[in-house]
Amino acid sequence: MIVQDFKAKFSTLKKVLGFIYGNYTVVAVFRDFLFFISTAAEIYGITVFGKFIDSTTTILLQWQSFDLRQYLSTDSFKHLALVLLLWIITQVCKQTREYLYTVIYEKTWSTTQSNMIEKVSRSNLQDVEKKEFQDMLAFIPAFSLARLISVYDKFSIVLSSVVRLVSAMVILYKYVGISAFVLLLVVLPETVFIHFRRKEIRGYLDEAIGKVRYLSYIQNVALTISNFLELRVNNIYRYLKRRYNEEYREYLGGFFRTHEAFYKTRIGFSILGEIAKYAYIIYTFSVAIVKRLSFGTFKAIYDYIDISYDSALNIVDSLSSISVNLGYIGKYFDLMEYKGFGDQYNGKKKLKKDTPVLELKNLSFAYPDDEKTVVLKDLNMVVNPGEKVAIFGGDGSGKSTVVKILTGLYGVDDGGYLLDGIPTKELDRGQLKKKLAVVFQDFINYHFSFKENVVISGQRKDIDTKLYDKVLGIAGGKAIQKELAIQDSNILGKTFPSGRELAPGYWQRLAIARALYRNKDIFIMDEPFTYIDDVSAEKILLEMFNFIGKNRSLIYITRSTNLLNRFDRIYYLSKGEMVESGSWDELMKKDSKLKKDYVELVKSHKGEDNILG
Repeated sequence: MIVQDFKAKFSTLKKVLGFIYGNYTVVAVFRDFLFFISTAAEIYGITVFGKFIDSTTTILLQWQSFDLRQYLSTDSFKHLALVLLLWIITQVCKQTREYLYTVIYEKTWSTTQSNMIEKVSRSNLQDVEKKEFQDMLAFIPAFSLARLISVYDKFSIVLSSVVRLVSAMVILYKYVGISAFVLLLVVLPETVFIHFRRKEIRGYLDEAIGKVRYLSYIQNVALTISNFLELRVNNIYRYLKRRYNEEYREYLGGFFRTHEAFYKTRIGFSILGEIAKYAYIIYTFSVAIVKRLSFGTFKAIYDYIDISYDSALNIVDSLSSISVNLGYIGKYFDLMEYKGFGDQYNGKKKLKKDTPVLELKNLSFAYPDDEKTVVLKDLNMVVNPGEKVAIFGGDGSGKSTVVKILTGLYGVDDGGYLLDGIPTKELDRGQLKKKLAVVFQDFINYHFSFKENVVISGQRKDIDTKLYDKVLGIAGGKAIQKELAIQDSNILGKTFPSGRELAPGYWQRLAIARALYRNKDIFIMDEPFTYIDDVSAEKILLEMFNFIGKNRSLIYITRSTNLLNRFDRIYYLSKGEMVESGSWDELMKKDSKLKKDYVELVKSHKGEDNILG
């Protein structure tokens, strides 16, 4: 167990150093080089200062008056000037190193955050929803990233301290012999007990990750501007604040207990260690008297004892800190190396440039965290190039799950989802995404500029102005700009002071324009007209048909019977099963479930009209 733990930590340490020195080679190596220069200047400076004291003592004993010209030619002045030069070198190195540490810190923070975004972007929904994955996302920003940089810094401190310790011990050995190594034993008790206290803190944080995630969720809900209306009017802020304070107090209780024990231990053992160090200084004082050493030499020995003690303490303490912090950092590399569905179940096959045939073939699906509950059963559906197909179903029918499967958010490992006859799990990564443009029911309101809300994309860097104008016209974006006097560059939303808020229907029109701007082969639209009136919805849909053309496909998911007659084929989804399919006319001519539901809906609306008079 101990060996395995050591191997795991050593492996993580190699990853940390590989990350820092691999990404910021010149900065990190130069910073370490300055470490050695400043250490050499410091060690040599102690010897020079001792000589300065001795030469100055001679002057004090012999001179009756002070002569500046004469003094400038003495060893006392030469040693003093050299001490100053060495101090300047040490300070320049120290300040430069602190600046370089800031550079590495900020770059590391930026790189790791970017890597996390990239990892999430390449994951499936079934990966992101896992507790293990969620715990890592909550744990890493709070505990891992700062410690990753700290481990690098502690490693640099170990290197510098080893050089300082060896240099000082060599000189001490010259004067006090083998007893110099007693100092190394003095620092052990403090560092051993501190190490165990650090492990206790880490253990508590590991156990409290669920609470940290809950606190983060409450904070995000409270600080998300789009939630303000409901939270403010219904006075939910008071509830959130109370729950946050209750949970945070409970979290802080354990946090403070573990840290209190840590600092009590550190104070107690540091006092004992310092007492032992001063006892050793008294011993060296006796040696200096016996050997008739000069005052300057004894002062140098005193400083070397101080350096040896501090260096040994720094080495052991830093190694302890590294050992504990590697446990935190391991979570970051676990996330980076996490193998989700998309990493394990993908092939090398590529799709042709044309619109593929999309097919669900005997597709059944259960959520990964509840595999016993099948939510989709033996689904069969075909969408040929150029077809406009609707999937109709009520609440709990499985529409949302179908959307997530069609868009690749949930992987299918039984081959039930095919493009041009190729199971999606056999496709090269990114092939499915290249074919799809999607409007989700829960679309995002991007608080960027008006234009960015439409052209935002990971694939397209150069803006296609003609395409932008065209899709904006289809979705009614031009009318929004004219009505509200909004320019392309105006910021939307209320996150920023200059932002302009839009009505939900206007936001949804921008989401539609955004999907059209992607200009893919297959368009998937999940309840795209929730906030748009029926007349406008039909106008937009017909213009979309014209934009998509005869060679590209559209899959429309809805709970409303409005507009279904505009589609080539309708699939009726109920309780996870495709109960029937056909065109509107075909389903209305026979005794179909869709017809029965439609008739009941018409009757209910007539009844409402009668009630309304």
